[in-house]
Amino acid sequence: MGRLTRPRTVAGVVTALATALALPGAATGAEPAPADQQRGVQQTAVFESGTHGYDTFRIPAITRAEDGTLLAFAEGRVGGGGDTGDIDLVLRRSSDNGRTWGPLQVVGDNGANVFGNPTPIVDPASGDIVLLTTHNAGTASEAEIMRGEVTDEESRRVFVQRSTDEGETWSEPTDITADAKLPQWRWYATGPVHGIALEHGPHAGRLVAPANHSTSPPPGSGDTGRESKYYGAHSLYSDDGGRTWQIGGIDTPRNGVLNPNESTVLELSDGTLYFNTRDQNGTSSGTRAATTSSDGGESFDAPYEMVDGLSAPVVQGSVLKLSPRADRHERIVFSAPADPGARRELTLRTSFDQAQSWESSLVLHEGPAAYSDLVETSSHALGVLYENGDDSAYERITFASVRIPMLDRPDQGEPPAVITPDVSGSGRHGVVGGAAEVTSGASGSALTLAEGAYVEVPASDGLGVGDGPFTAAAWFRTESGAAQSVLWAYGVGGGVPQWWIRAEPGSDRIRALIETDAGVTSVAAPGAYADGEWHHVALTRGADGVTLYVDGEAAATAGPLGGAVSSETSTGLHVGRRPDGANALTGAVDDVWYLGRALSPAEVAALAADDAAPSGRALVHLPLDELRRDVPAGPREQS
Repeated sequence: MGRLTRPRTVAGVVTALATALALPGAATGAEPAPADQQRGVQQTAVFESGTHGYDTFRIPAITRAEDGTLLAFAEGRVGGGGDTGDIDLVLRRSSDNGRTWGPLQVVGDNGANVFGNPTPIVDPASGDIVLLTTHNAGTASEAEIMRGEVTDEESRRVFVQRSTDEGETWSEPTDITADAKLPQWRWYATGPVHGIALEHGPHAGRLVAPANHSTSPPPGSGDTGRESKYYGAHSLYSDDGGRTWQIGGIDTPRNGVLNPNESTVLELSDGTLYFNTRDQNGTSSGTRAATTSSDGGESFDAPYEMVDGLSAPVVQGSVLKLSPRADRHERIVFSAPADPGARRELTLRTSFDQAQSWESSLVLHEGPAAYSDLVETSSHALGVLYENGDDSAYERITFASVRIPMLDRPDQGEPPAVITPDVSGSGRHGVVGGAAEVTSGASGSALTLAEGAYVEVPASDGLGVGDGPFTAAAWFRTESGAAQSVLWAYGVGGGVPQWWIRAEPGSDRIRALIETDAGVTSVAAPGAYADGEWHHVALTRGADGVTLYVDGEAAATAGPLGGAVSSETSTGLHVGRRPDGANALTGAVDDVWYLGRALSPAEVAALAADDAAPSGRALVHLPLDELRRDVPAGPREQS
C-alpha cells in the first residue's frame, strides 16, 4: 500500500549512527555490535518458559498506564507450547520503564480452558486499563473450531474486563460475544496486540481494537472452512470507555488473493486509522497488508492491499506512532521478524511519511523470534516486548528499551536536533524539545519554555553520580500555580533511583526529592515563588546530608542518605519537565549546573549572586543562552 523503499541494512544504520554520536569504539565501516550491546538498548527477560508452573509463555502485549506503569501480558501455557489446552492470561508490571519487573500475576484462569489473546487499551476518560481477551474450551483445536465441529460455548468467545488501579486488580470478565462476533464467524481472536484510544476528530476518546475471524464456507463449495482462504480481519470500537463494543470495519476474505489475520492499528496525524496485518495465505509479497479507516474504525476505506517491500514471515506484528513528546519526527515504528522465510531477526522498521514507505532501523535479536508489541515509555524511549530464543522463538519473552535516536537515519539528511550548548567541556549538550526561545535571563540570556518545551541532557556513562555527592542548581521564573519541574534526573515513579526539584505553588512550597536504591528523602521550602520573578534553587547531597537552597540560602535540610541515585537508565537530566512529560514548567529557566560534589553554603550563595562559578569541572553547565541545530558530539568522559 503506497510507495515502499528498499529496506536499508541494519549494519549501515547502526554504524552510521554510532559514528555520528561518537559511541565508544565506533569506527566507519566497522561491524556494529548486537543491539543489546549498544548504549541505546537495554534488554530484560520478562517471561522465561519453564517457570512459574508454565511450559511456555507466548503472545505478548503491552501498554502504559497513565501513571507510567508498564503492563506486560502473555499467555501462560501449562501443558505445552500449542494453542490448545490449559492456557492462563498472566501479567507482570514495571514502575521503572522496564528495567525491573514485579511478580507474575494471573489475570485470567479458565481452569483447563483457553484464556488468551490479550488486547489492552488505556481509556483516557477514566484512566482505567480495558482488556479484551478471547476464550475457548481447552479441548477444542483451531482446526475443529474452523470446521464448525464444536458448540458455541466451546468455540471462541470474546470477553472484556478492566482495572482501575494500573493492573494491580481486575474485574471479572464480561462476555461480549453477542456484540463482537457475527454468527457465521468460527475462529476469532482479539489482537493480539495493544489497542488505541483516538486523539483527534469527532471520535476522540473512542477505543479501537483490531481483531480477526474466519468465516464458514459458502453452501455447496465442498470446503470445510479450515483453509486459510477463509480468514478475515475486522475492527471493534467502543464509545463508552470499553463497557460495550460494536463491530466496525470488516474485510471479507478474498479467496486466493489476500487473507488478513492478526492486525495492528494506529492513528495517523490527521485522525485516519492505519491498520497493518499479516497475510495468512503467505503468498503476497512480504506477507504484509494494510488499509485505512476515515470514520474512526466504523468501516475500512478499502479492502486490505499488499505492502510491497515490508518483508516478514507469516507472523503477528505491531505498529506504533510516536508522540511529539518522545520524538521530533513524524515517526511510525513497525516490529516483526524480517526474514521472510522464517521467524527470526526481530527488526524495527521506521516510516517518516505516514506509513507510505519503510526502512530497516535496528535488529533487536538476530536469532529465532516471533510475536511482538510496541509501547512508548519515557521521553525519547520505545519499549518492545517480543518472543525470542536461542534455538526456538518461544524460549522467552523479552522487553527491550530502545533510545529513539537509535532509529534515526543521520546519513539521509534528517534534521539535526536543536541543542543548547554545554560549556563545561564535557560535551553533554542539552537537546531542546518544543517551543523554546532565547529571552533575557537572570544573568544574560535564558530560555522561555512554552507548551511543554523542555531541555534534555541525554543519558551517558559519565552523567551518573552513583552513591556519591552532587549539586544541581538553576534559575527559574513562573507565574503558573501548577506543580512544575525545574530539574529532574534519571527515573520516574516510586522505587526508582532519581532526584528532582519541583515548584509546587498550590502547596505553597518548593520541594526536592532524592531516591536511591537504599531509601528516599524529601525536603521542602515554604513559599509559592510563582510571582514572575527570577528565583535560584540548588539541591546538594553530601556526607553531611541533603540541603535545598532557595535564592542562595539554605531553606530545608535532611540527614545523610546512602545508596546510588543513578543506575542503568535510558534517561538523563531534564530541565523544565519530568522525563515522562508531566509537570511542565510554564515560564523560563537559566544557568543550569550539575556537579559531582556538594557545594558549600558559601559557594551556593556566590552562585545565586552571580559572584563566582564553582571551582572544578562540572558534569554539565548549560548557560541556556543559545539555540542551534547541531548533532552533538558524544561526551568526553573524564578519566
